Amino acid sequence: MIRVVGRLCQWGVSALLCLLTLQGQAQKKAATGVALLASAAEDSILLRWAPVNTSFWQQANMQGYVIKRYTILRDGKVLSVPEEKLLTAQPVKPLPLPQWEKIVQIDERWGAIAAQALYGKDFDLTAAGGGSGSVMSIYQKSKEADNRYSFALFSADQSWIVAKASGLAFVDKEVTKSEKYLYRVYINGVKADTGFAFIGIAEKQSLPAPRDLRAEKTTKAVMLSWDKVMFSNLYNAYILERSDDNGKTFTRVTKEPIVNADKGVNDQPQQRIFYIDTVPKPGQPKVYRIYGITPFGQISAASDTIHTMVLEAVDAHPSITGTAILNNGILIKWMMPPSPVKVSGFDIERSSSLKKKYVRINKQLLSPADTVFMDDAPKASNYYKVKAYLADGRSMSSFAQFVQLLDSIPPAVPDSLSGVISDSGYVQLTWKANTEADIYGYRVFRANSPDAEFVQVTRTPARSNHFADTIEVKTLTKYIYYKIVALDAHYNPSEYSAVLQLKRPDVVPPVPPVFTNAHASAEGIFLQWQPSTSDDVVAYRLLRTIEGAVGVKMFLLRDSAVSFTDTTCERGVKYQYQVVAIDDSQLTGTSKVLSMQRIDMGNLEGDRTLKAAIDRDNKSIRLRWKLPEGVTRIWVYRAADTTPMRLYKTLDGNAREYIDTDLLINTVYRYKVKLQRQADGSSLFTEEITLNY
Repeated sequence: MIRVVGRLCQWGVSALLCLLTLQGQAQKKAATGVALLASAAEDSILLRWAPVNTSFWQQANMQGYVIKRYTILRDGKVLSVPEEKLLTAQPVKPLPLPQWEKIVQIDERWGAIAAQALYGKDFDLTAAGGGSGSVMSIYQKSKEADNRYSFALFSADQSWIVAKASGLAFVDKEVTKSEKYLYRVYINGVKADTGFAFIGIAEKQSLPAPRDLRAEKTTKAVMLSWDKVMFSNLYNAYILERSDDNGKTFTRVTKEPIVNADKGVNDQPQQRIFYIDTVPKPGQPKVYRIYGITPFGQISAASDTIHTMVLEAVDAHPSITGTAILNNGILIKWMMPPSPVKVSGFDIERSSSLKKKYVRINKQLLSPADTVFMDDAPKASNYYKVKAYLADGRSMSSFAQFVQLLDSIPPAVPDSLSGVISDSGYVQLTWKANTEADIYGYRVFRANSPDAEFVQVTRTPARSNHFADTIEVKTLTKYIYYKIVALDAHYNPSEYSAVLQLKRPDVVPPVPPVFTNAHASAEGIFLQWQPSTSDDVVAYRLLRTIEGAVGVKMFLLRDSAVSFTDTTCERGVKYQYQVVAIDDSQLTGTSKVLSMQRIDMGNLEGDRTLKAAIDRDNKSIRLRWKLPEGVTRIWVYRAADTTPMRLYKTLDGNAREYIDTDLLINTVYRYKVKLQRQADGSSLFTEEITLNY
């Protein structure tokens, strides 16, 4: 018996890991006595049973099992009275201890475990070298009787010979094909539920082959797996075979059948059985197949074979050594270090983002000799990878390389701009989002007039197709106007969108006109003004008074008039002028007073050249002119795009240049400068100059 115990220590560690699960499952079952299975062979009926808990197992080992058979059917007909037969002259019990030596010689592993569980003085499962904190020492804390019960039943499941020796199996050979039997197995002298099975040898069927054998190649071993769920109630162990001569001959990979009692993840049944076969030499083809083993010791047909091999270790990966932008295309260069496995070709993959999916851009696999590739249709932003394929089916990719094209193409003009204004002045704008891949955002511009200069109201570009603004409701203008510009990732701006006009309540007088230019000439006093920006103005009036006098003279003007020359004024008399805007509600807006005096004017002689330079680094335009003698006042006039020329700045008479910094990009500006000598009223205009900023 010392020999049996020694073998238990040898095999106990691996068996324990499988039995931990089985013991827990057995203890969860209800105490119903004996569970019975039956299987039909060619000329016999095989019976396998098990007591459902430790107590019944201990009693059965002492008192044995009784097996009775009832003949129910004969030649397809039900017998009026079943024929009862006692198949066990003496109750079936485990073999006596001395007879277990022969069993261990036949099945060393499971025979030793079963014998120790049945007759061992103690049931010490501690493996050599196991410490107090090991799995074995922790498991020893459970009940020894439960350990013996679990190991004994598990050993019987793995070996038909051990099952018979443990008193848990029986073969009924006194059967005929024309009959069908009901078998009853129960513990002698114990009141408990009986195990029943109804079967006949005519029901014998071929065992199905295990399914879905797979092999995953690695550099040191082959990981095999196969379906466990489909035949979980049929097979409790498997035989794995390997062929080293392309399937001509097979040998077992393991001496003992493979058992897998793992529950899986989160106590869910494991879907597949896994086994790792270490193969010393990589590159050699291997063929595998498996067989299933039933609790009756029956072996199934072989599964389909699977061909595989252990891979050579490969540390080489392709690397991108350079990129270049050529004729709106991108050239990619790479290198592949020497590899023990032959390279079969390359793919070039591209993505618009580092973490997005990479897509192959070459039409066909590049040859192993290729080291360059031209992407003729790149995106604005590109991430490239080179993917190498090995002859054994593996692939590896380089690190990503980012290449960005120079982008000068602006996005499309934003469309469908719309909006609403609440009573409190909250403006909600929406528009159709641009569809360009490199769209970045939008800038929103606002003005009180469609012809006025629009001011940007977005401090940073709006990243979505909506924007909220707040305006003053009690204002001089009846409408508010918006337009937007789309920006791409390179900040290229689109053209302005169509102007959106939004109406607000008209509760104040119209905006007063603003004088923009005035000078005396031989014909009289010339006046120019910026009309009211209120779009409900229906008429204008020009008022003139003599400084210090009481009377007012009124000139009726056309609605579209923006200038007027007073030819009725007298020389040497100081006049005060005002322009009055009248809206459709007869509310008026009156400009500030402008004082003018008609004088004799001569022509100021001088150089009319106006020079300009754009300084994009400082975002400015520098204007320069030559200064005639005696100039006392200088006016700078400016126009943006198609707007009319307006007085922009007034300078001292000694100024020779002016730097304009209030600029918008992609805007055409026109400038001219007026120089005046106050002593005689003479003046001149420089030539007009146009700049595209």
